[in-house]
Amino acid sequence: MALLEARGVWREYDGREVLRDINLGVERGEVLVVMGPSGAGKTTLLRILSLIDRPTRGEVLFDGCDTWDLSLALRRRIAMVFQGGATFDATVYKNVAYGLDVRGVREEEIKDRVAGALALVGLSGYEGRRARTLSWGEAQRLGFAMATVFQPEVLLLDEPTANLDPINEGAIEEIIRRIKGLGITVVIATHKQAEAYGLADRIAVMNDGKVEQLGTRQEVFYRPRTPFVAAFMGVRNIFEGRVLKADPSGVRVTTRGMEVLAPPRDVREGEKIHLCIRPEEVLFLRQDRPLDPRLKNVFTGRVVGLAPRATTVRVELQVGGDLLVADIPRHVAEKMAVAVGQEMRVSLKSEALHIIPG
Repeated sequence: MALLEARGVWREYDGREVLRDINLGVERGEVLVVMGPSGAGKTTLLRILSLIDRPTRGEVLFDGCDTWDLSLALRRRIAMVFQGGATFDATVYKNVAYGLDVRGVREEEIKDRVAGALALVGLSGYEGRRARTLSWGEAQRLGFAMATVFQPEVLLLDEPTANLDPINEGAIEEIIRRIKGLGITVVIATHKQAEAYGLADRIAVMNDGKVEQLGTRQEVFYRPRTPFVAAFMGVRNIFEGRVLKADPSGVRVTTRGMEVLAPPRDVREGEKIHLCIRPEEVLFLRQDRPLDPRLKNVFTGRVVGLAPRATTVRVELQVGGDLLVADIPRHVAEKMAVAVGQEMRVSLKSEALHIIPG
Protein backbone atom coordinates (compact mmCIF):
# COMPACT_ATOMS: atom_id res chain seq x y z
CA MET A 1 0.00 0.00 0.00
CA ALA A 2 1.28 3.47 -0.91
CA LEU A 3 2.26 5.72 1.99
CA LEU A 4 0.70 8.79 0.34
CA GLU A 5 -1.94 8.48 -2.35
CA ALA A 6 -4.14 10.74 -4.49
CA ARG A 7 -7.36 9.14 -5.72
CA GLY A 8 -9.43 10.88 -8.35
CA VAL A 9 -8.20 14.31 -7.28
CA TRP A 10 -9.60 17.38 -9.03
CA ARG A 11 -8.90 21.00 -8.13
CA GLU A 12 -10.67 24.07 -9.47
CA TYR A 13 -9.81 27.75 -9.06
CA ASP A 14 -12.33 30.35 -10.20
CA GLY A 15 -14.11 27.77 -12.33
CA ARG A 16 -10.88 26.59 -14.01
CA GLU A 17 -9.74 22.99 -13.66
CA VAL A 18 -6.14 23.07 -12.45
CA LEU A 19 -5.95 19.34 -11.61
CA ARG A 20 -7.99 16.72 -13.44
CA ASP A 21 -8.51 13.21 -12.11
CA ILE A 22 -5.07 12.71 -10.55
CA ASN A 23 -4.40 9.13 -9.44
CA LEU A 24 -0.95 8.31 -8.08
CA GLY A 25 0.64 6.74 -5.05
CA VAL A 26 3.96 7.52 -3.40
CA GLU A 27 5.69 4.44 -2.03
CA ARG A 28 7.36 4.47 1.38
CA GLY A 29 11.03 5.54 1.11
CA GLU A 30 10.99 6.47 -2.58
CA VAL A 31 11.75 9.71 -4.38
CA LEU A 32 8.89 10.63 -6.72
CA VAL A 33 9.63 13.51 -9.09
CA VAL A 34 6.67 15.43 -10.54
CA MET A 35 7.61 17.12 -13.82
CA GLY A 36 5.83 19.36 -16.26
CA PRO A 37 5.86 22.83 -17.81
CA SER A 38 4.79 25.96 -15.93
CA GLY A 39 1.06 25.83 -15.30
CA ALA A 40 0.86 22.03 -15.51
CA GLY A 41 -0.37 21.78 -11.89
CA LYS A 42 2.79 20.59 -10.11
CA THR A 43 2.69 23.05 -7.21
CA THR A 44 -1.07 22.65 -6.79
CA LEU A 45 -0.64 18.89 -6.51
CA LEU A 46 2.09 19.29 -3.88
CA ARG A 47 -0.06 21.70 -1.85
CA ILE A 48 -2.86 19.14 -1.83
CA LEU A 49 -0.55 16.25 -0.93
CA SER A 50 0.90 18.36 1.90
CA LEU A 51 -2.63 19.09 3.21
CA ILE A 52 -2.31 22.84 2.70
CA ASP A 53 -5.21 22.84 0.20
CA ARG A 54 -8.21 20.56 -0.12
CA PRO A 55 -9.11 18.95 -3.43
CA THR A 56 -12.36 20.03 -5.05
CA ARG A 57 -13.14 16.36 -5.59
CA GLY A 58 -11.36 13.14 -4.75
CA GLU A 59 -9.33 12.15 -1.72
CA VAL A 60 -5.78 12.03 -0.39
CA LEU A 61 -4.82 9.07 1.78
CA PHE A 62 -1.91 8.87 4.20
CA ASP A 63 -1.01 5.35 5.25
CA GLY A 64 -4.45 4.24 4.06
CA CYS A 65 -6.41 6.88 6.02
CA ASP A 66 -8.25 9.94 4.70
CA THR A 67 -5.88 12.81 5.48
CA TRP A 68 -8.61 15.21 6.55
CA ASP A 69 -9.73 12.76 9.23
CA LEU A 70 -6.22 12.41 10.66
CA SER A 71 -5.21 13.89 13.98
CA LEU A 72 -2.94 16.94 14.03
CA ALA A 73 -0.07 14.77 15.28
CA LEU A 74 -0.40 12.43 12.30
CA ARG A 75 -0.70 15.28 9.79
CA ARG A 76 2.56 16.70 11.14
CA ARG A 77 4.30 13.65 9.69
CA ILE A 78 4.15 15.48 6.33
CA ALA A 79 6.35 18.57 5.67
CA MET A 80 6.81 20.87 2.69
CA VAL A 81 9.67 23.15 1.60
CA PHE A 82 8.55 25.99 -0.65
CA GLN A 83 10.58 27.50 -3.47
CA GLY A 84 13.04 29.99 -1.98
CA GLY A 85 12.19 28.98 1.59
CA ALA A 86 10.37 31.06 4.21
CA THR A 87 12.30 32.30 7.23
CA PHE A 88 11.80 34.54 10.26
CA ASP A 89 13.93 37.63 10.89
CA ALA A 90 15.88 35.79 13.56
CA THR A 91 18.97 33.63 13.91
CA VAL A 92 19.38 30.38 12.01
CA TYR A 93 19.08 28.48 15.30
CA LYS A 94 15.80 30.16 16.25
CA ASN A 95 14.34 29.54 12.80
CA VAL A 96 15.03 25.81 13.04
CA ALA A 97 14.07 25.53 16.73
CA TYR A 98 10.84 27.57 16.54
CA GLY A 99 8.45 24.80 15.55
CA LEU A 100 9.83 22.43 18.18
CA ASP A 101 9.61 25.12 20.84
CA VAL A 102 5.93 25.89 20.21
CA ARG A 103 5.18 22.17 20.39
CA GLY A 104 6.67 22.00 23.86
CA VAL A 105 9.75 19.90 23.05
CA ARG A 106 12.34 19.90 25.85
CA GLU A 107 15.23 22.34 25.44
CA GLU A 108 17.95 19.68 25.41
CA GLU A 109 16.13 17.71 22.73
CA ILE A 110 15.65 20.89 20.70
CA LYS A 111 19.40 21.54 20.79
CA ASP A 112 20.20 18.00 19.64
CA ARG A 113 17.61 18.00 16.84
CA VAL A 114 18.59 21.46 15.59
CA ALA A 115 22.25 20.42 15.52
CA GLY A 116 21.36 17.28 13.57
CA ALA A 117 19.20 19.18 11.06
CA LEU A 118 21.90 21.80 10.44
CA ALA A 119 24.56 19.12 10.03
CA LEU A 120 22.34 17.34 7.52
CA VAL A 121 22.15 20.43 5.29
CA GLY A 122 25.73 21.62 5.79
CA LEU A 123 24.94 24.63 7.99
CA SER A 124 26.72 23.61 11.20
CA GLY A 125 28.33 26.73 12.66
CA TYR A 126 25.64 29.01 11.22
CA GLU A 127 23.50 28.95 14.38
CA GLY A 128 24.13 32.59 15.29
CA ARG A 129 23.81 34.01 11.75
CA ARG A 130 20.73 36.08 10.94
CA ALA A 131 18.57 34.12 8.50
CA ARG A 132 17.94 37.19 6.33
CA THR A 133 21.71 37.57 5.68
CA LEU A 134 22.05 34.12 4.09
CA SER A 135 22.59 33.64 0.38
CA TRP A 136 19.79 32.19 -1.73
CA GLY A 137 21.38 28.73 -1.64
CA GLU A 138 21.98 28.89 2.13
CA ALA A 139 18.40 30.03 2.70
CA GLN A 140 17.15 27.06 0.70
CA ARG A 141 19.24 24.73 2.84
CA LEU A 142 17.84 26.42 5.95
CA GLY A 143 14.35 25.62 4.67
CA PHE A 144 15.36 21.95 4.47
CA ALA A 145 16.63 22.07 8.06
CA MET A 146 13.39 23.70 9.27
CA ALA A 147 11.39 20.90 7.66
CA THR A 148 13.54 17.90 8.54
CA VAL A 149 13.97 18.91 12.22
CA PHE A 150 10.42 17.58 12.73
CA GLN A 151 11.57 14.17 11.46
CA PRO A 152 8.69 13.88 8.95
CA GLU A 153 7.84 10.68 7.12
CA VAL A 154 7.09 12.58 3.89
CA LEU A 155 8.90 15.66 2.58
CA LEU A 156 7.51 17.61 -0.37
CA LEU A 157 9.83 19.98 -2.27
CA ASP A 158 8.63 22.65 -4.70
CA GLU A 159 11.35 23.47 -7.29
CA PRO A 160 14.15 22.99 -4.71
CA THR A 161 16.96 24.08 -7.06
CA ALA A 162 15.21 26.96 -8.80
CA ASN A 163 17.45 30.03 -9.30
CA LEU A 164 20.51 28.25 -7.89
CA ASP A 165 23.97 28.19 -9.42
CA PRO A 166 25.42 24.77 -10.36
CA ILE A 167 27.42 24.44 -7.11
CA ASN A 168 24.40 25.11 -4.87
CA GLU A 169 22.21 22.99 -7.12
CA GLY A 170 24.56 20.06 -6.61
CA ALA A 171 24.59 20.69 -2.84
CA ILE A 172 20.79 20.57 -2.67
CA GLU A 173 20.67 17.36 -4.69
CA GLU A 174 23.19 15.76 -2.31
CA ILE A 175 21.04 16.84 0.67
CA ILE A 176 18.01 15.18 -0.93
CA ARG A 177 20.01 11.95 -1.28
CA ARG A 178 20.94 12.15 2.41
CA ILE A 179 17.30 12.70 3.34
CA LYS A 180 16.27 9.66 1.33
CA GLY A 181 19.00 7.71 3.13
CA LEU A 182 17.22 8.48 6.39
CA GLY A 183 14.15 6.61 5.08
CA ILE A 184 12.12 9.77 4.43
CA THR A 185 9.75 9.63 1.46
CA VAL A 186 10.37 12.57 -0.89
CA VAL A 187 8.16 14.18 -3.55
CA ILE A 188 9.84 16.82 -5.76
CA ALA A 189 8.25 19.19 -8.26
CA THR A 190 10.75 20.30 -10.90
CA HIS A 191 11.12 20.95 -14.62
CA LYS A 192 14.83 20.03 -14.74
CA GLN A 193 15.54 16.80 -16.62
CA ALA A 194 19.02 16.18 -15.14
CA GLU A 195 17.73 16.68 -11.61
CA ALA A 196 14.86 14.26 -12.22
CA TYR A 197 17.07 11.58 -13.71
CA GLY A 198 19.66 11.91 -10.93
CA LEU A 199 17.20 11.73 -8.03
CA ALA A 200 14.01 9.95 -9.03
CA ASP A 201 12.95 6.41 -8.38
CA ARG A 202 9.81 7.22 -10.38
CA ILE A 203 8.67 10.22 -12.41
CA ALA A 204 5.17 11.60 -12.99
CA VAL A 205 4.94 13.88 -16.04
CA MET A 206 2.07 16.36 -15.90
CA ASN A 207 0.47 18.36 -18.68
CA ASP A 208 -2.58 20.61 -18.44
CA GLY A 209 -3.55 19.33 -15.01
CA LYS A 210 -3.27 15.62 -15.81
CA VAL A 211 -0.62 12.95 -15.34
CA GLU A 212 0.42 11.84 -18.84
CA GLN A 213 2.85 9.19 -17.65
CA LEU A 214 3.94 7.68 -14.35
CA GLY A 215 6.86 5.27 -14.35
CA THR A 216 10.49 4.63 -13.57
CA ARG A 217 13.02 7.14 -14.83
CA GLN A 218 14.13 4.65 -17.51
CA GLU A 219 10.55 4.23 -18.73
CA VAL A 220 9.80 7.95 -18.83
CA PHE A 221 13.11 9.01 -20.42
CA TYR A 222 13.50 6.16 -22.91
CA ARG A 223 9.98 4.75 -23.39
CA PRO A 224 7.64 7.78 -23.31
CA ARG A 225 3.96 7.02 -23.85
CA THR A 226 3.00 10.21 -25.69
CA PRO A 227 4.72 12.69 -28.02
CA PHE A 228 4.34 15.37 -25.31
CA VAL A 229 6.22 13.29 -22.74
CA ALA A 230 8.90 12.47 -25.32
CA ALA A 231 9.43 16.13 -26.20
CA PHE A 232 9.37 17.31 -22.57
CA MET A 233 11.96 14.71 -21.58
CA GLY A 234 14.38 15.88 -24.25
CA VAL A 235 13.61 13.58 -27.20
CA ARG A 236 14.24 16.01 -30.07
CA ASN A 237 13.69 13.39 -32.78
CA ILE A 238 9.97 12.58 -32.99
CA PHE A 239 8.85 11.53 -36.46
CA GLU A 240 5.42 10.63 -37.76
CA GLY A 241 5.51 7.31 -39.57
CA ARG A 242 3.62 4.24 -40.65
CA VAL A 243 4.20 0.57 -39.87
CA LEU A 244 5.27 -1.46 -42.90
CA LYS A 245 5.69 -4.77 -41.12
CA ALA A 246 5.49 -5.98 -37.51
CA ASP A 247 6.55 -9.38 -36.23
CA PRO A 248 8.53 -10.82 -33.28
CA SER A 249 11.83 -9.88 -34.96
CA GLY A 250 11.01 -6.16 -35.01
CA VAL A 251 8.90 -3.40 -36.55
CA ARG A 252 9.77 -1.90 -39.93
CA VAL A 253 8.67 1.73 -40.18
CA THR A 254 8.68 4.27 -43.00
CA THR A 255 8.99 7.96 -42.19
CA ARG A 256 9.70 10.75 -44.72
CA GLY A 257 12.57 9.36 -46.70
CA MET A 258 13.74 6.84 -44.13
CA GLU A 259 12.88 3.19 -43.59
CA VAL A 260 14.04 1.88 -40.22
CA LEU A 261 13.91 -1.26 -38.12
CA ALA A 262 12.72 -0.76 -34.53
CA PRO A 263 12.36 -3.24 -31.63
CA PRO A 264 9.20 -5.42 -31.47
CA ARG A 265 6.07 -3.55 -30.41
CA ASP A 266 2.36 -4.33 -30.29
CA VAL A 267 1.39 -2.44 -33.45
CA ARG A 268 -0.37 -3.39 -36.69
CA GLU A 269 0.73 -3.15 -40.31
CA GLY A 270 -0.40 0.17 -41.76
CA GLU A 271 -0.84 1.80 -38.34
CA LYS A 272 0.24 5.42 -37.93
CA ILE A 273 2.84 5.85 -35.20
CA HIS A 274 5.43 8.26 -33.81
CA LEU A 275 9.05 7.13 -33.97
CA CYS A 276 11.46 8.53 -31.36
CA ILE A 277 15.18 8.47 -30.66
CA ARG A 278 17.09 10.59 -28.14
CA PRO A 279 19.86 12.84 -29.55
CA GLU A 280 22.58 11.06 -27.57
CA GLU A 281 21.56 7.69 -29.08
CA VAL A 282 22.44 8.71 -32.66
CA LEU A 283 25.74 7.06 -33.63
CA PHE A 284 28.16 8.93 -35.92
CA LEU A 285 30.21 6.77 -38.31
CA ARG A 286 33.65 7.48 -39.70
CA GLN A 287 33.52 8.13 -43.45
CA ASP A 288 37.07 6.85 -43.94
CA ARG A 289 36.37 3.38 -42.56
CA PRO A 290 34.45 0.44 -44.06
CA LEU A 291 30.84 0.21 -42.96
CA ASP A 292 30.17 -2.51 -40.38
CA PRO A 293 27.52 -4.76 -42.01
CA ARG A 294 26.00 -5.46 -38.60
CA LEU A 295 24.91 -1.86 -38.20
CA LYS A 296 21.22 -1.16 -38.75
CA ASN A 297 19.43 1.97 -39.95
CA VAL A 298 22.42 3.68 -41.57
CA PHE A 299 21.77 6.98 -43.34
CA THR A 300 23.76 9.81 -44.88
CA GLY A 301 22.81 13.38 -44.05
CA ARG A 302 24.16 16.88 -44.46
CA VAL A 303 25.11 18.96 -41.42
CA VAL A 304 22.95 22.10 -41.36
CA GLY A 305 23.60 23.33 -37.82
CA LEU A 306 26.07 23.08 -34.93
CA ALA A 307 25.64 24.16 -31.30
CA PRO A 308 28.71 23.59 -29.08
CA ARG A 309 28.05 22.73 -25.43
CA ALA A 310 30.29 22.06 -22.43
CA THR A 311 30.92 18.37 -23.15
CA THR A 312 28.95 17.73 -26.35
CA VAL A 313 28.14 19.30 -29.68
CA ARG A 314 24.54 19.34 -30.87
CA VAL A 315 24.46 18.53 -34.58
CA GLU A 316 21.50 19.09 -36.89
CA LEU A 317 21.46 16.85 -39.97
CA GLN A 318 19.14 16.95 -42.94
CA VAL A 319 18.27 13.31 -43.59
CA GLY A 320 15.64 12.59 -46.21
CA GLY A 321 12.71 14.89 -45.52
CA ASP A 322 13.43 15.32 -41.81
CA LEU A 323 15.82 17.14 -39.53
CA LEU A 324 17.74 14.75 -37.27
CA VAL A 325 19.19 16.13 -34.04
CA ALA A 326 22.21 14.38 -32.51
CA ASP A 327 24.46 15.02 -29.52
CA ILE A 328 28.07 13.96 -30.12
CA PRO A 329 30.90 14.09 -27.54
CA ARG A 330 32.97 17.22 -28.06
CA HIS A 331 36.27 15.37 -28.57
CA VAL A 332 34.63 13.10 -31.17
CA ALA A 333 33.23 16.10 -33.05
CA GLU A 334 36.69 17.69 -33.09
CA LYS A 335 38.39 14.49 -34.24
CA MET A 336 35.87 14.03 -37.05
CA ALA A 337 36.07 17.76 -37.92
CA VAL A 338 32.30 18.06 -38.04
CA ALA A 339 31.31 21.21 -39.92
CA VAL A 340 28.22 22.78 -41.48
CA GLY A 341 27.75 21.53 -45.02
CA GLN A 342 29.62 18.28 -44.38
CA GLU A 343 28.05 14.94 -45.28
CA MET A 344 27.94 12.52 -42.35
CA ARG A 345 26.94 8.89 -41.95
CA VAL A 346 24.86 8.02 -38.90
CA SER A 347 23.26 4.92 -37.47
CA LEU A 348 19.97 4.97 -35.59
CA LYS A 349 20.57 2.09 -33.20
CA SER A 350 17.59 -0.22 -33.47
CA GLU A 351 17.44 -0.88 -29.73
CA ALA A 352 17.37 2.88 -29.05
CA LEU A 353 14.35 3.54 -31.30
CA HIS A 354 11.00 3.83 -29.55
CA ILE A 355 7.54 3.61 -31.11
CA ILE A 356 4.57 5.52 -29.71
CA PRO A 357 1.37 4.04 -31.17
CA GLY A 358 -1.31 6.32 -32.53
